[in-house]
Amino acid sequence: MTHRTENDQKVLISPLSGGRSEGGLLTPAALSEITAPRLVGFYGVPPRSILHERARALEAPLLDLDVALGAPPAGVLPEAYCRVAATVMDNALALRSRLVEVVAAVGPEKCDAGRYTAAILKTIGIPVLETTNAEGIDPPDPILLCDARGPVKKRVVRIMRGVALPLSDEEASLWSARRCEPSIGFWGTPPEPIDLLDLLPEDTHLFGWTRAVEAGRPADLAIEMHVPPGLPIIFFNQGFCPKSQLARHLADTHSGLHVDVHDQLTQATVAKIEAFVKLTVPASRRRA
Repeated sequence: MTHRTENDQKVLISPLSGGRSEGGLLTPAALSEITAPRLVGFYGVPPRSILHERARALEAPLLDLDVALGAPPAGVLPEAYCRVAATVMDNALALRSRLVEVVAAVGPEKCDAGRYTAAILKTIGIPVLETTNAEGIDPPDPILLCDARGPVKKRVVRIMRGVALPLSDEEASLWSARRCEPSIGFWGTPPEPIDLLDLLPEDTHLFGWTRAVEAGRPADLAIEMHVPPGLPIIFFNQGFCPKSQLARHLADTHSGLHVDVHDQLTQATVAKIEAFVKLTVPASRRRA
């Protein structure tokens, strides 16, 4: 996650709003908060330079379509399908009259669902710009948020906003000072529902694809598979996601907890996570 430069600021600071925003990236909690008549949507991790260029060229703010915003089910995809891909489709169809373009991640940094979603959006008549981000940046960005102390959901949300909006120098300094020793780890993608992360203590370290995104290398399998020995880790995958193959393997290899969630966070899953935290994390380091 590259820190904001003067050039980044010129791109990101814009009179365009259309709802709650940070530097040209809309950050709504619900569809009803979006008032912009024109939007550049994106999903996955397209190169940041392309996102900035398209937002500037099309004179429209950016909106992350991966984020659940309460859009009605589009009914386009099978029910037994990746919830994140379905969220992208639901948001895109709910906003189709305002989407001037969708910048779609279709390379190995996403998955086949990224390519299929782009193809379907095109047939529906939504303009799509396909991108790949297989190499990422070299050298990788420093890992700050993944290894810091702080609310886990807040850190994950900021990592994903960093796809378009890099950390300021002030933020980078703050999170660097909050680096800590972990009591537990969470491996995987940002979960849906994201409230799952509220079950974890603030000194949780983040691994898997989320860590690769913060490093600016979302397709880097070595970063994604990195797991420190001896740390209790929850290995998460969204239901019907190919990453379940990695999550299950790593959980078995490292004696972690494998969690598979589709659509809703059930009481059984909550109880399983809470029990794992209670058994592996000292009482003094758990959430109050």
